[in-house]
Amino acid sequence: EPTQILTDMLARLSHLDLTGRVAKIGSHGKSGGSYSDIFQGRIRQGFHPKGKLVAIREMRAHIFPVAELQKVNMSMPGVVTSPTHCCTFQSIALELRIWSDLDHPNILPLLGFSLQFGPYPTFVTEWMSNGTVLDYMKANTEASALQLSIGIAAGLKYLHEKEIVHADVKSSNVLVSSAGVPLLIDFGLSRLLVISQVIMSTRDAGGTFRWMAYELCGGIPQEHWRESIRPVTTKETDVWAYGMTVSELLTKSYPYSHLKTDYHVFNAISKGVLPDKPATLKSMEEVSLWERICNSCWQRTPSHRPTMSDLL
Repeated sequence: EPTQILTDMLARLSHLDLTGRVAKIGSHGKSGGSYSDIFQGRIRQGFHPKGKLVAIREMRAHIFPVAELQKVNMSMPGVVTSPTHCCTFQSIALELRIWSDLDHPNILPLLGFSLQFGPYPTFVTEWMSNGTVLDYMKANTEASALQLSIGIAAGLKYLHEKEIVHADVKSSNVLVSSAGVPLLIDFGLSRLLVISQVIMSTRDAGGTFRWMAYELCGGIPQEHWRESIRPVTTKETDVWAYGMTVSELLTKSYPYSHLKTDYHVFNAISKGVLPDKPATLKSMEEVSLWERICNSCWQRTPSHRPTMSDLL
């Protein structure tokens, strides 16, 4: 049965089942990245008269190409791949497995899932009114890029210590709590490293070229010249993307904002072109962030990049 993997995972996580307790507010969602749409909702909780505000994330049907998921059969016996729905079921099961096990101050907690909004389970989290970390930086002139960068780094360090690559690190995948704490979200691309080596490729990056590492854009480090290595997302590509995310906090803009198309961004990265240090850095703290953190994260050779532990 193609849906058995997801069915088993939902049974294992039955304590997180919020079906029937969640209601949407309005019918229009907003983009939640390459693979989901976000709706505001409320969850009935205790004696709260209206219910707690939550975010309801609905997955889109085309999460991973069938051809890529077929390769998982070699490393994960029992995984069935054929129709797109099956791929989606498996991807959701894996995301549930990863996210439900995470517990860290800089990871957005998964409150649960609901089966009431369509063919796939939806993910339910607390609603973050501050929006993304870039929204927060733009709206709060006193916000500290350094403190936010430290929080993001701590969340990534935690993931890497659990042998998980996030694979889509960028400002839009970091929300900010009411207390000003950065929280990593969107584990739709995240994979346990043993799995990522099998199924991840540049096709899975969701079009986020601006944060993609040199080796993912066709650049092959000298240490691999004699090897035939297919680029995959790794802890080192997360570190590169972290540097790009810090650059967003410092510039309040996307990386390579002067380049308007993905083609030009991809071409620039593959040639080793890095973002220029902005002239708008306001303090020695910000200059240090750019020169010591961003530049070290953007080393062409992955093994020359710092680990997230090094950065902290």
